[in-house]
Amino acid sequence: MNRPMSTPQPGEQASRSGVAWWRYPVAGGVGLFVLLAVAGPLFAPYSSDQAVGMPFAQPGGGALLGTDRLGRDVLSHLLTGGTQLLAVSAVIAVAVTVLSAVVGAIAAVRPRAGKVIELCGDLVILLPAVLGILLVLTAWPQGGVAALIAVSLLFGVPYCARIFAASASTIAASGYVEAAVASGESLSHLVFREILPNLRAVFTTQLGLRFVVAVYLVSTIAFLGVSALGPDNWAIMVRDNASGLLLNPWAVLAPSAAIAIVAVGVNLVVTSGPGKRRTPKTASDARGCGISVVDSGDAAVVDGLRVVADSGAVLLAPLSFRLKSGTVTALTGASGAGKSTAMRALLGHLPVGARGQGAVLVAGHDVFALDTGALRTFRREHIAYVGQDPGSELNPLLRVRAVLAEAAPDSSDADRLAVLEQVGLDATHLRRRCARLSGGQQRRVALARAILRRPRILVLDEPLAGLHGTLRTDIAQLISDLATENSTTVLLSGHDTEAVTAIADTVIELHPPSERSVGTVAEPDIGDDPLGEVPAGRNGDSGGQATDLAATASAINDPSSSEQAIALHAMGINAEAGGRVVLEGVGFSLPAGAALAVVGPSGAGKTTLARVIAGLHADAAGLLEVGGVRIPVGQKRRIKVGANGIQLVTQNPRAALNPRRTVEQTLARPLRRIARVPKRETPARVTDLLAAVELPAHFAARRPHELSGGQRQRVALARALAADPAVLICDEITTALDTATAVAIMTLLDRLRADRCTAIILISHDMTLVRGHCTDLLVLDHGRIVETGAPAAVLAAPSHQATADLLG
Repeated sequence: MNRPMSTPQPGEQASRSGVAWWRYPVAGGVGLFVLLAVAGPLFAPYSSDQAVGMPFAQPGGGALLGTDRLGRDVLSHLLTGGTQLLAVSAVIAVAVTVLSAVVGAIAAVRPRAGKVIELCGDLVILLPAVLGILLVLTAWPQGGVAALIAVSLLFGVPYCARIFAASASTIAASGYVEAAVASGESLSHLVFREILPNLRAVFTTQLGLRFVVAVYLVSTIAFLGVSALGPDNWAIMVRDNASGLLLNPWAVLAPSAAIAIVAVGVNLVVTSGPGKRRTPKTASDARGCGISVVDSGDAAVVDGLRVVADSGAVLLAPLSFRLKSGTVTALTGASGAGKSTAMRALLGHLPVGARGQGAVLVAGHDVFALDTGALRTFRREHIAYVGQDPGSELNPLLRVRAVLAEAAPDSSDADRLAVLEQVGLDATHLRRRCARLSGGQQRRVALARAILRRPRILVLDEPLAGLHGTLRTDIAQLISDLATENSTTVLLSGHDTEAVTAIADTVIELHPPSERSVGTVAEPDIGDDPLGEVPAGRNGDSGGQATDLAATASAINDPSSSEQAIALHAMGINAEAGGRVVLEGVGFSLPAGAALAVVGPSGAGKTTLARVIAGLHADAAGLLEVGGVRIPVGQKRRIKVGANGIQLVTQNPRAALNPRRTVEQTLARPLRRIARVPKRETPARVTDLLAAVELPAHFAARRPHELSGGQRQRVALARALAADPAVLICDEITTALDTATAVAIMTLLDRLRADRCTAIILISHDMTLVRGHCTDLLVLDHGRIVETGAPAAVLAAPSHQATADLLG
């Protein structure tokens, strides 16, 4: 889990301490010193080569720092000796950092290119950098600054690029990058528009570190005299005046100190982040925070909590509640009501730039009053959190055993195996990497990790989402047992009202902050809607809808419609992941306007199938045709398919959108590039897309951190619709939505099928949606098709155990 941010409450006095208090003075001092070094020649009292006294004269008279070995003014030489050093170091730092960032990003999105880059880097790293630099510069003595920059790139980029590649690999696996890949975006767009803007923190840190290394490198080269650098250089001053250290120490100490101040100062400023330290408050301070006296049975108290984003959008309306020890409390409500925001507030986490009002007291601590160190200790000792998108919280490179051991170092192998079995996973999963798990398996591993810590308070955001019927029942029972048998206080959220109500002692319904409900957005005139995608049933009224849907399905899949075009044909789809067969011999034909439900237990290969069809899975083989046109299988660009291609909406809303872009920017890209919408019409089409997915027009200005999980999911769906696809793959797109909105979204998909003959592939664990909105059903188990047919018939009398398990 990313380290949350804590936000001070209004009127709270914050004092700077720890590493933060000196940051701004040091930054100002170093900046002034660097400016003085760059502009030094303008302030030098004498020319750098002008003799003003005896060699190595002590400070005094017209020479404030004395003279050097040639009788020149040390101060004047000091003021003129930093310009070249800092300029060359800055060029080296920028060149190495920029090139490394680009190379690292390319390695992340092009694994094969990454292997070549890694091999080349290994060959360079085999030669010690200092030795290699000295050899090159000795053989090229007249190369001067150009030679120094070139050799710095040669030996600096391989190491630095690995750091960027490691950071970029996580971003490359995110939903918004995969959506860009599936849309056929170019390599340059992926690198410069999707990945590098989200590596700003890494870039800044590496730029500072590369500058420090460059300063020392240039100084060392100048001191050794192996490169033709100018005589006005701090390092050369040290070398030339070393013999007079006892006569006039300033001739050596002044330039040495200048090098150290610049190098160490810049490093400290870059690597130290801003922070505020606040005096911790305990239960005795509760009255001052506006919290009433806490009952001994209260594990947590939330009093008047209200959260407002930096844009002014209200993310959470004022909310108050208490969590009793050993009970299960559930937060319900429409998507966007602020459930996730309220739950994360118990950890002292508010969205970036958001302001909090009110108070949150957890386990006797006012979480918003804790400094960074105390907040980490509080979270480690008292509370555990499993987010709505657990896949983004697990290190994709670690094995499950390592993830569990990291969470609870004192636990034994038997403890780890036992907790895995509690969440329905066997011992074989201990050896698997998190990146190789399905969404449902990742959710269970994240839950197991939290349980293994034995926290007093367990916060679970949508813990039942993405699980099939039997497993959902088992996990719900596990949560209930944790409260009753282990006295764990549980706060959870969920849109499955029946399941949540069955295990919760208290249910709190949240409402969207604005007076206008998300589900009551004014409908545009369908005649003016260029998409023709105005969903019906916005208030969740499914009565009478089933008949219409059945009629639509019947019309689309009428057996007498033998000439109906095939939108997607798949044959012999095989896929591997980590040397393990994930799909084997999967094939089907999907008519235009049909809706195919792909279902099966967690880990059956559903998401892998979606990724193969979308062109995101490398180790795949088989045949794919879209509208009769053969398309490549595997990670190959499909831009030629254009607006009649395939779009994928992934199951992880947290990683679905680029955090650097507004909703309007996110939707405008496919509208302009794929659907070829003129620029002047783009704003109107963005508004239409938002209305189609039940979002108001003003959401266009919001960024992802200002949206709930369900709202992000709907924006991701709108992005896919903007590309006008012939085939739309929806991977668990309704799990983060309330019932009314889920029905509205599915109604939108039905209308797409009827009006535009868009073929839909729906991956879901909600059999109610499958029955009511899909025309065909395909059941996967262990990577193979085990059952197919009409949803109503298959689910009424399943012939395979995997199908029966889906019904709970």
